[in-house]
Amino acid sequence: MKNPLISVIIPIYNAENYLDETIQSVLKQTYEVFELLLINHNSTDKSVSIIEEYQQQDKRIKVVNLDMNKGGPAYPRNEGLKIAKGEYIAFLDSDDVWLPEKLEKQLAFLQNNHADVVHTLAYEIDEKSELQGNFDNQKLVNFLKTVISMKNIIYYINYINVNSVLLKKSALVNFEEEKNLIAVEDWQLWIKLIRNEKKIVLLKEKLLNYRVHNASISNRETDIGYRKALYLLSLIFLKKEIPMRHYVFSSLLQICKIVFKRYSYA
Repeated sequence: MKNPLISVIIPIYNAENYLDETIQSVLKQTYEVFELLLINHNSTDKSVSIIEEYQQQDKRIKVVNLDMNKGGPAYPRNEGLKIAKGEYIAFLDSDDVWLPEKLEKQLAFLQNNHADVVHTLAYEIDEKSELQGNFDNQKLVNFLKTVISMKNIIYYINYINVNSVLLKKSALVNFEEEKNLIAVEDWQLWIKLIRNEKKIVLLKEKLLNYRVHNASISNRETDIGYRKALYLLSLIFLKKEIPMRHYVFSSLLQICKIVFKRYSYA
């Protein structure tokens, strides 16, 4: 059986500190039939020279320099999708790192399970790439599975790390580029795919090093992310893309998180 082409899309904005490690983790994949699309989102640091040097070294790499920065990764991801030639798509942020067998194991798992999307577990690393433990986004999922069906859990928590995903290009729709959805645009995409009855499976192996540094800590420790979640829920509620009861309970969950954060820092 011929090995299918995978298009790997990395949106890049001022990522000079981690970019080399991220790109190297793709080039060291045991599955070598891929194209690597480096989408420069109008960076002002040394990212441009770094990616153009890599392009000279490996024919699988293509650099795209965008003329403007629209904020967030949705726009560069969508621009990457426009030129992607692969039957399968994988996304990776410019500060995260794949383990060497990620693509090989995921592709086999996806094909064996006749799925549209496969995601994995992850380790958590710090700014120095030192292992900090497991990135556990499955605890709440395991609890929610005891009270609601798996297909509805996506309304309560974004349990799919976009950097761990491999999916069929035919299953994909674009990311929403609205500024208010920055940081939750992938969550909206998974909701759409599940509503369109795409089969999403979890490969229970840690194949990603997910980096948590000052910027990401800032996002996670404030209530901005929860407020954006509330906005997303309201948006899909108006479009009749979420049942009333799940909209109400998920919104209450986000409000509780905001209140907890506020009082925990008081």
